[in-house]
Amino acid sequence: MNTVRWLRESGLAVQQLEPGLAGGARADAVLEVAAGGQSARFAVEVKQRAPYPNELERLGRSRETLSRLGQPLLVAPFVSETLGIALTGQGWSWADAQGDFDLRAPGLILRQRRAVRLPRPVGTALPRGSGSFAVIRALIRFGEGEEEEPAAAALAAQAGVSQPRVSQVLARLRDHNLVERVEHGRWRPNREALLDRFMAEYRGPGGSEQFFYALDSPADVAVGATRSWGPLVVVSADVGPDLIVPWRRPSTVILYVKQVPEMNGLGLGLVDAQGRHDANVIVRMPADRSVFPVPALVAGLDGVEIGLADPSQMLWDLDDLGGADRAEAAGRLREWLLASR
Repeated sequence: MNTVRWLRESGLAVQQLEPGLAGGARADAVLEVAAGGQSARFAVEVKQRAPYPNELERLGRSRETLSRLGQPLLVAPFVSETLGIALTGQGWSWADAQGDFDLRAPGLILRQRRAVRLPRPVGTALPRGSGSFAVIRALIRFGEGEEEEPAAAALAAQAGVSQPRVSQVLARLRDHNLVERVEHGRWRPNREALLDRFMAEYRGPGGSEQFFYALDSPADVAVGATRSWGPLVVVSADVGPDLIVPWRRPSTVILYVKQVPEMNGLGLGLVDAQGRHDANVIVRMPADRSVFPVPALVAGLDGVEIGLADPSQMLWDLDDLGGADRAEAAGRLREWLLASR
């Protein structure tokens, strides 16, 4: 409904038709759009979240099916500039609930860009305060090697908070259908929905950060930092995701440290950068300690066990650093995380 409203407010004549059927094809909606004396019919597929770039190929069959009813039009809550270009290249028209669209049909090209980034939700589903994000990250990571849903006591031990606090967090999440209670006092998380909500609401790890430039590769810096600082450091984007699902040559490394390290004499070849724009090494001491996963997550590199940041934090950092390649990496990391059960 928001998408139709934005199209009309942009001066387009939009008529919503009965979806109907054609050769077994069915659309979520069919729109007749007219402008400048030209009109076209669009067959709509609605997504609850925007697809990641690595998911576009799998949408090809859906696009072909929709084309029996009209020009394939994908609608999502928000379509970034990078994703919009990729969708157009794959033969999709697209629109989102923020007023952005790119509609293409023979004799008709209609485009508008209003939002650069997805606005933060007005309401919040995720609890905040002591230990909340640690519990949420533990629920998202729940999967590989687990034979049954976690209980509040187990989550409390993992998150390092009291059981009553865990119960408060779980009750809030249940109110938003992000977890459900099952038998024997255990909880089943809706991991995909919980991860998407985390990515939408999380404001970042806070704390302090320093910017550096290194002549060595970011991967070499990660190895050197681990050898120097040991368990006091975990590695995030770009190097961390690449160690889990190799995707590209990392150009930046974010290091999370539990205490401010002595930067001199470590042999890492770091020099101060003027800011984020010319740094390829970012060192953060976060206020949010849940970026350090429990249990630890490690990956081997050059014979060294590298401690990794929580996967949800690596996803957030990839998005924060930006770029089409990182969006591709985020999609692969997200698939790995959600398929780990």
